[in-house]
Amino acid sequence: MSMRILVFGAGGVGAYFGGRLAEAGCDVTFLVRPHRQAQLAERGLIVHSDFFDDFTVPVNAATADQLSGEFDLIIVACKAYDLGAAMDVIAPAVGAQTTILPLLNGMKQIDLMQARFGDDKVLGGTCYIGAKRDPETGDITHFGDFHRIAYGEMAGGMSARVEAFAALNDKVKFDIDPSPNVSQVMWDKFAMLCAMSSVNTLTRGLVGEILDTPSGPEFLTAALAECRDTADALGHTVSEKVIATYEKMFSTQGSKFASSMLRDVLAGNRTEGDHIIGDMVDRAQAAGLHTPILLAARAGLAVHEKKVAEAAAS
Repeated sequence: MSMRILVFGAGGVGAYFGGRLAEAGCDVTFLVRPHRQAQLAERGLIVHSDFFDDFTVPVNAATADQLSGEFDLIIVACKAYDLGAAMDVIAPAVGAQTTILPLLNGMKQIDLMQARFGDDKVLGGTCYIGAKRDPETGDITHFGDFHRIAYGEMAGGMSARVEAFAALNDKVKFDIDPSPNVSQVMWDKFAMLCAMSSVNTLTRGLVGEILDTPSGPEFLTAALAECRDTADALGHTVSEKVIATYEKMFSTQGSKFASSMLRDVLAGNRTEGDHIIGDMVDRAQAAGLHTPILLAARAGLAVHEKKVAEAAAS
C-alpha cells in the first residue's frame, strides 16, 4: 500500500519537494489556496533547476474544504508566521497513524506542533535547498546544487516511520537523509541561520559587503559566537565541521551569501524574525546569556514588522 502524502503549501520548498515526489509516482496532494489550485490545474507544477533537470508534472491540489480522509505523511512547508493557520487546516487530515514532518527553519515549530498534535505525531526535520516561486506564473526556480531533507525522531534513534520515508530515496530525485540525532542537525542549522539573518538584517547587506567595512569581520565573528554559545549552553554544541563551514562563509571576500530573511526585509514583506532570532534570544536569556547582536536584530525586525502591518492596514 502506497504512502498517502499531503504537502501543505506549494511555494518554493513545498512545491519542489512535493513535485519531485509526484514526479516519482508517489500519491501526493498539495493543500493550497484557491488561486494556487487554479494555477496548478491549468499549467501543472513547473520547476526550472539550475543544476538538475527541469520538469513539469500534473499534481493533485485541494483547498481546505476539499480535503478527504487521513494522510500517512503530512509535510508542512510554510513560513513560520503561517504555522498557526497551517495547524488548523491540516488538523482534519491527521489520523491515528499520521506522521507530520515540518520543514520550517528554527526550533520553535516543534514545540508548537507537539503541543497541538502530540509528541508522537511530529518528526524533526529541516531542508537544504534554494528555491523560490514566481508570484505571477507560479513556476518554481531551483538554484544551487543541493536539494536535501534531513529528518528523524526528535527523541533520537531510528523508527519504522523514519525508514518508510527513507525507502523512497531510490525513487525520488532529491536526497532523503534520515538522522538518528535530528535535534542536533536542526540546532546546527538554527544557530548558524540565526547568526546569518541577524547580520544581514541589521546591515541590510550581503556577507561580502559586511566584510568590506572597518568592523565587519569582528561583527560577523561576534554574531556567530552568540549563537554558538547559546546552543552550547543548552546542550546542543554545534559541531566543529559546521562551525568551520560558517566561519569560511563569513570570511570570504565578495561573498554574496545572505539569508532569505534579508530578501523579505528588502521587499517589505513579513519575516520569520520572531520565530528564529526572537526564539534564540528567549532561549539565550533562559540560559543566563546576554546576546547584544541578537537583541539589536530582534528590535530592528520588530520595527520592520510594525511598519509592514501598518502598510497592510492602510
